[in-house]
Amino acid sequence: MKNAFKIGMLIFLAIFTLQSCAKQEWDGISMMFQGSDKEQSAIMKSVERFTQETGIKVRLLYTPHDTYTSKLAGYFVNKKLPDIIELDAPTLANLAWCGFVTDVENYIDADVLADMTPSNIAQCTYPIDGKRYAIAQADSTVLLFANRNYLEKIGARIPKSVEDSWTVEEFDEILSKLAALDEVRWPIDIGWSMNIAGSEWGTYAFYEAFVSAGSDIINRKTWFAEGTLNSPENVRVLEYFQKWNANGWIVPKSAGDNTFYNEKRQTAISWNGNWSYATYEASMGNDVVAIPLPNFGHGTVSPNGTWVWGISATSKNKEAAGKLLSYMMKDKKFLDDFKATGAYPALKSFAATCEDYMDEEKMAIAYAQSECAVERPAHPAYPIITIEVANAIETALNGGDIKAALDKAAKAIDLDIMDNDGYPPFGKIVKK
Repeated sequence: MKNAFKIGMLIFLAIFTLQSCAKQEWDGISMMFQGSDKEQSAIMKSVERFTQETGIKVRLLYTPHDTYTSKLAGYFVNKKLPDIIELDAPTLANLAWCGFVTDVENYIDADVLADMTPSNIAQCTYPIDGKRYAIAQADSTVLLFANRNYLEKIGARIPKSVEDSWTVEEFDEILSKLAALDEVRWPIDIGWSMNIAGSEWGTYAFYEAFVSAGSDIINRKTWFAEGTLNSPENVRVLEYFQKWNANGWIVPKSAGDNTFYNEKRQTAISWNGNWSYATYEASMGNDVVAIPLPNFGHGTVSPNGTWVWGISATSKNKEAAGKLLSYMMKDKKFLDDFKATGAYPALKSFAATCEDYMDEEKMAIAYAQSECAVERPAHPAYPIITIEVANAIETALNGGDIKAALDKAAKAIDLDIMDNDGYPPFGKIVKK
């Protein structure tokens, strides 16, 4: 009840603020965004250059990451969104289904659309009509970072390509050998300190293992979870993670996030995002090596998706908004500033300038994973999907009944979908 009151107050304050601002005349476009200090600076400078070159004014609506969702909810309630909104890629389908964003293909320059990488196209596409509802200069991936010295001590081969990735059986054996080294306290860190239960990391970091095993977290044709999320393939995947934790091989949440790269180097492998490389290299130099995610049976599969740019459906300045986004995607200074943040390139021309992602001794394998990326389910029910999947993974790690946890998650997801009549036009309720 207390939380409901807080949310209600947030929406009230957001509406009050918007109504107050509405009285002020504005002849330009508005842009809502979040990001680190470096990302904010890159955006602001690019917008300033755009205004100088085109004369189009832009009202910048920076919102801190932690309050971004509640602020955006206020705009939704008021039905008067900024012209451009930055949004997390997994929420795109929900916003498109609700009618809050429009497809951008008629507003973004054709050469920019043609410059998008496969994983960027995937994260920005609404599956109902196959059109792109967003554009982005960056994307993301998850991979393995390993201590080269430890791998050499146990005689483990170092994969040179995505096609050459470790099988899960091979990976399991490598963890066992690493555990026997005196220097290694934990063979692997899976990012537990970032939270797994109820967090996006829980789904984002591991759903690709289900797909690699030949399954998924929801059937992307019927749009039901039963039979897919709780499949034998997914049970087998989580049995590995449960075993690794039961053996004491996974860094516990309480140990923090630096056991891989601190002076003690107590951890041999880090299952983490591309954004970690800069920190790891700064501390470890050439001792850190990037490796594709394990192959659970059907080839390596990587996740993708990050913050993308959309144009609101209510915008009266869609063409100007498209001009600004097209400008940013071609603005070399903007892209160089973003490169300095360790951004994973989502435009082919941008990638060509990112030395680390072109260097086979550094992050070329990470960039190659964009070819085997599978986006998180682009479905309006994704908010409930991700919570239930993450909770099931946490249960498995903690030694719970894996099949029961997946059954429970599938049931909760399908109940939400049925309560919303299948979220048409995604699907319709059929007798099962």
